[in-house]
Amino acid sequence: MQELWNSKFSRDGFLYGTDANSFIKENTHLIEKGSRVLCLGEGEGRNAIFLTKKGLHVEALDASDIGLRKLQSRALESDIAITIRHTLIENWEPAHKYDAIISTFMHLKREEQKDMFIKAIDALSENGYFIAEFFSVDQINFLSGGPKDTTLLYQIDELYQLFSTLPCTIHKLSQEIVTLDEGRGHKGEASVIKIILKRWM
Repeated sequence: MQELWNSKFSRDGFLYGTDANSFIKENTHLIEKGSRVLCLGEGEGRNAIFLTKKGLHVEALDASDIGLRKLQSRALESDIAITIRHTLIENWEPAHKYDAIISTFMHLKREEQKDMFIKAIDALSENGYFIAEFFSVDQINFLSGGPKDTTLLYQIDELYQLFSTLPCTIHKLSQEIVTLDEGRGHKGEASVIKIILKRWM
């Protein structure tokens, strides 16, 4: 997975642009200023940069050292501080409790998806939020980006069953058709799953 993303991020420019994901932007109000936030699978840093500029203490984790170097360069140019962690998501062990964890379009095998969600909810502080947008299995029918391997896509019914067993309240879990305009990597109509979970203990 590291080689795949290093290959993608080694090209000039930013694969998914420099603007934060719109769903993350729409829900930043849920996270209090000064909160500790973890960005999972953060790539080149578009969400992390945005959240840091909003007054949040951000840690960005990704498998691609090339993507993280691009993030670090942008952070230095903007004179902001972001903690960077270079690791595969399946090797991630939370070092802290976070007030929020965010993720967009992370590609994980189905069995790794479950482990990630369990660890993410466990890593949240009480009343902390998990906010994410991922490609649904129906994205296989669209040409706007994302993997062409259905085992790397997400199934809403499986997510509902999993989240119902975790110590969280489901504030949003919906599959929607949206129009993406995120750099050259995500363009056009897409089938996504939007998630907002709130830890309750």
